[in-house]
Amino acid sequence: MKSKEKTKEQLIDELVKLRQQITELKKLNIKHQQIEETLHESEEKYRILSEATTDCILIETVEGRILECNTAGAKMFGYNKKDMIGLTIADRVPKEFAKKLPKVVTEKEATQGIFVPRISKKKDGTIFPTEIATKIINIRGKPRLITYIRDITKRKEAEKKLRKARKMFASLFASSPEAALYHDKDGNIININPRFTELFGYIPEEMIGKKIDEGMIYPSNKIVEGKILTQKAFNGFSDYETIRKKKDGTLIPVIISTAPVIIDKKPQGTIGLYRDITERKKAEETLQKSQQEFSSIFKSSPEALVYLDENSNIKNINPRFTELFGYTLEEIKGRNLNDGMIHPPDKIEEGRELDKTALSEGYFNFESIRRKKDGTLFPVSISGSNIIIDGKVKGVMGTYIDIAERKKMEEELEKLAHFDILSGCCSRGYGLDLLEQQIKTAKRKKTPVLLFYLDVDDFKCINDTFGHKEGDMILKEGVKLFKSTLREIDIICRMGGDEFLLIFPDSSLDDAPLIRERLSKNLEKLNQKLAKPYKIDFSIGLSYYNPSTPLSIEELIRIADENMYEDKSKKKK
Repeated sequence: MKSKEKTKEQLIDELVKLRQQITELKKLNIKHQQIEETLHESEEKYRILSEATTDCILIETVEGRILECNTAGAKMFGYNKKDMIGLTIADRVPKEFAKKLPKVVTEKEATQGIFVPRISKKKDGTIFPTEIATKIINIRGKPRLITYIRDITKRKEAEKKLRKARKMFASLFASSPEAALYHDKDGNIININPRFTELFGYIPEEMIGKKIDEGMIYPSNKIVEGKILTQKAFNGFSDYETIRKKKDGTLIPVIISTAPVIIDKKPQGTIGLYRDITERKKAEETLQKSQQEFSSIFKSSPEALVYLDENSNIKNINPRFTELFGYTLEEIKGRNLNDGMIHPPDKIEEGRELDKTALSEGYFNFESIRRKKDGTLFPVSISGSNIIIDGKVKGVMGTYIDIAERKKMEEELEKLAHFDILSGCCSRGYGLDLLEQQIKTAKRKKTPVLLFYLDVDDFKCINDTFGHKEGDMILKEGVKLFKSTLREIDIICRMGGDEFLLIFPDSSLDDAPLIRERLSKNLEKLNQKLAKPYKIDFSIGLSYYNPSTPLSIEELIRIADENMYEDKSKKKK
């Protein structure tokens, strides 16, 4: 009986243990479900985040085969999402670059979240610059490659524009009619321009690398002022009048205009422009000594002058002001200059600020837009200086110069520098600059550039027989012919005389026969239309830029020129 009771107790113990095991299994099953739910939630968050970004996000095998891709990534490479699955790294980069990539990406080869540059390839074969970051993680027990790809085409274009802007800055700095000095944020002088040397007597070698506040151009009592103004320049544009010292010790009054040089939204240095105002100072002293002489100068000035009190109310204007703006003194005396009579609505506040500058800092010089009595808007150069009587600021003298003709001339000069006056096509210098840009683009994109070098056959004979006007007509008609035959992206450049250079981006020698055929047909129509006792014809020489065997611009033109003369020789046989 006792033996049977033990067996019952054992069965109860076993039953209790079994129930405990069932409870543990249930807990494990709940935990497993929670893990699955968490995993599903994480995957859903990944999909949401990956679809929200403009970057390409890929999940790949460590061999580089795509398992998952977001919409932005497929769009970036020119595929739909379905077609991206299964593509390898070799499908997304140029062939020559694919050879350098590892067959399997390990922790060592992964960039660990750091973006590195790479050249990528779209479905249509287009090559474009990218940045790529990779990291290896385990997904469901398997190593997977997470890849982030960023298209940096726009950034590269911006960098190109920045380089061009820097070249323009250097050119403007060197050619500025104002004495210019450029120093870094620590006050170290980086450069001075020729006008600075002319004004102060120092050559660049004597100043570059030295501190602006060392006292080279400061009188001893202006060194502290100089340090304060140097720091002030980093807060924005400033314009102030002071005394500076030449190399030979001569003190001169100057107006210094300063502005910070901003790069990546941070001030990296300061540009200072120095204007010798010795003559202006002498004029002011003379003005203070003789009110009568002042009145005579004021009235007879060839520039439009307005005399304001300290509140910008008009006290006097000269005849040239009336001639320029159309107002008589009786119409506007006592009125506030900044009430809108000579300002467009968006320039009224500007006018008030300029008057404040003249009153507080002594002088300003500014280009802007003003309005005549009849509503005509025109560009002006405005100078303003304060009027000091008995040591106190009593008003402002404003000077207005109509610069419409100068602006027009500047536009004309820029046009003349870029285009041939007679034919209207690109000038030699501008055309060669454009060719250089096309060669750089072709080198980057690995595309060819086709060149036609041509001249007018028997041009000298036509000139001698029918006169130079006839020759000019042929050159104009020739350019019209080119423009009607070529694509908009093609470039027409007059090299001189009757010689032209035609530039065909993204074209090779294979495209030449078709281009020549179109030119020949249009030339035949032109000759029929003109019905001259001679026929216009061209001798043509070809060359082309091949990125795989690049030649210099000089070599390309020389080859095309030689081929042109060979073509001309064949016609004479």
